[in-house]
Amino acid sequence: MGGIKDVPFGVATSVGPLPCDDPTEAVRMALRAQPEFPSSPTLATTQGSLLAQAVAGVSGVGVVPPGLLQVDPELCRTDPAADPSVIDPSVIDPRSVARGVDSLCGEAWTVFHEFVDQLAVPPAAGVRVNVLGPVTLALGLRAAGVPTGRAMAMARCIVSRRAAAVLDAVRNTMPEGVVFVCASEPGMIGAVHPTFPLGPDQVLELLTPFVDALDRHPAAGELMIGVHVPGQTDWETIIASGISVVSAPAEPGLVGWAGELSGFLDRGGRVVWGAVPVDQPLGTGEELLWRRLSAVWCEFVAEGVDPLVLRSRSMIGPVDGLGHFGVTQAERVLDLVDSLATRVRRQAVGARLTLGA
Repeated sequence: MGGIKDVPFGVATSVGPLPCDDPTEAVRMALRAQPEFPSSPTLATTQGSLLAQAVAGVSGVGVVPPGLLQVDPELCRTDPAADPSVIDPSVIDPRSVARGVDSLCGEAWTVFHEFVDQLAVPPAAGVRVNVLGPVTLALGLRAAGVPTGRAMAMARCIVSRRAAAVLDAVRNTMPEGVVFVCASEPGMIGAVHPTFPLGPDQVLELLTPFVDALDRHPAAGELMIGVHVPGQTDWETIIASGISVVSAPAEPGLVGWAGELSGFLDRGGRVVWGAVPVDQPLGTGEELLWRRLSAVWCEFVAEGVDPLVLRSRSMIGPVDGLGHFGVTQAERVLDLVDSLATRVRRQAVGARLTLGA
């Protein structure tokens, strides 16, 4: 399950995108807001986004405002899986297309390198690094005109190698301590709907190489592997990929997956609860947000999830990234995340003391 290791329960974390266009400013904000378990930031610019990081150095693929992929027409020719005679397979060899993904070079990666440089003194609980997930990248390539089979092959190759390179860069600076590598998969919202363009088997084809590349990394060490989806999705398939962390909104719809999540937690998995919304007013304090989170937890307990396991294997974050916020608003969200995380820790400790644990 992705090398599960112990981290303190109730840790505050975040998704990555921040409302900054300067790498130094973004890194300072990320470290200041969550010094115990900081998250590698990305910028509120097209060229500083997770999407730009994903395709940096990829032959024939670029990103253009407001965040769309632009691909070489050669990549959009008929899929040879449907007609092998149409095109020489070497033209679409994903290893050839993704020749530059191991070096983490270019403008998109400047903020990541500045962040990693700060890890010579490891944070107390660990560090989170984010990459664009393979499903979202495959769907982006498909939307740009790349045939589905080719888009999947490219995304599998790019993301698995990119994730390994990211972990390698972190371990070169921080050889000890917990590293949480999280694939951001906004493209997987609605994956259970019949119109979703990829089936569960295809989703697994994309996620499993990402997990395997990290699990088998020679410097994996204390490692957690997660998937973040800021909406309803097919959590059963995601969990089946072998991840150890689920990052999901704390919404009642998630309770429908209580059986899958219960088994996941019992096996040592964790949940990052997106408990602070990014698409509605935040209010004046964390009380309403705490009641919402508690209500969701109560529903899970009613479905048979162990309440102590639920709390002790929980982390807290915002529902999604904060790149579209103002700086003051983003800081407010991160403050609320920290307040909720503190309440989770206090409640879990209180429950353990009550039970004599």
